Amino acid sequence: ITRPPGITGYDPFRDETLAWTTTQDTFASWLEVTPDGLDLRMEMLGPFVEATTRSLNPTGDTRYLDPAETRDTLRQAIQDKRDSVFLRIRYRPTTYEVVSGDTGYRIARKTGLPFYWIEKANEGRDLNRLSVGDVISLPSRDLTLPETPLPNKRIVVNLDAQTMVAFENGQPVYQWLISTGLPDYPTYPGVYQILNHDEVARGGSYTLCGSAGCGQWEMYWFMGIYEVVPGLVNGFHGAVLLPNGNYLGGNNVGIPYTLGCVMSRDDQARQLYDWADHGTVVEIISSDYPPQSELARRAFNLYQP
Repeated sequence: ITRPPGITGYDPFRDETLAWTTTQDTFASWLEVTPDGLDLRMEMLGPFVEATTRSLNPTGDTRYLDPAETRDTLRQAIQDKRDSVFLRIRYRPTTYEVVSGDTGYRIARKTGLPFYWIEKANEGRDLNRLSVGDVISLPSRDLTLPETPLPNKRIVVNLDAQTMVAFENGQPVYQWLISTGLPDYPTYPGVYQILNHDEVARGGSYTLCGSAGCGQWEMYWFMGIYEVVPGLVNGFHGAVLLPNGNYLGGNNVGIPYTLGCVMSRDDQARQLYDWADHGTVVEIISSDYPPQSELARRAFNLYQP
């Protein structure tokens, strides 16, 4: 009780860290003794969670601390006798009002949510038939970050400039040209994270189907970042070996070549593969989806004429 834990909140979308403190008396009021040791009284912790959530939303944002998650994290810190607590700032579902020129896919690009997930949040509704003023449901942004985010690493992809910058502890460690999705197979802007690592992944497309059947390509140093539809994941990769023995784009980068993934030169893709840990946040920006974090704003400015 003489050393209440320091409480840190992290917003992975904004890459923003906030700190909160509490007094000894307040911290003591949260605690109760049980047969299994110290525990937390939610009726006393609840007002802190509610007040903190209000402080997160001065302009009507949808950020909040999850009460159960806060309780469980604090409980574990007490049991481990740790003097610091790391809490994730989360986002509630919201709505979007249709404006002139909107389509379902355009809304996905503007909100940073893959179209499939917006479609799921509006089941039974045709998102290809929208009128100005219609209101559609948007799922929580947290869907794009299912794993615990790592606050010390961030990868920023600029779709307009076809560039990538990787940051560690706020400093750029890698930056180079990349290639993203063709217009018919676009890369979605948004905030995602590294979900898996595969040295060699395989993909296919109906465009490779012919009289001899459908071929597959091999993608080296693949790291998945988001699901386009169930079973189809876009991610980072290096060289793409096509069924005919050639490499996608002639192994060049700098203009869109892919079917939605982010392609680097093979040697650079391996560097990124070895550096990017599971959970590393990936922010993909464009003219539709501006930078959400200060690091993304810095990456954007690195490639301005």
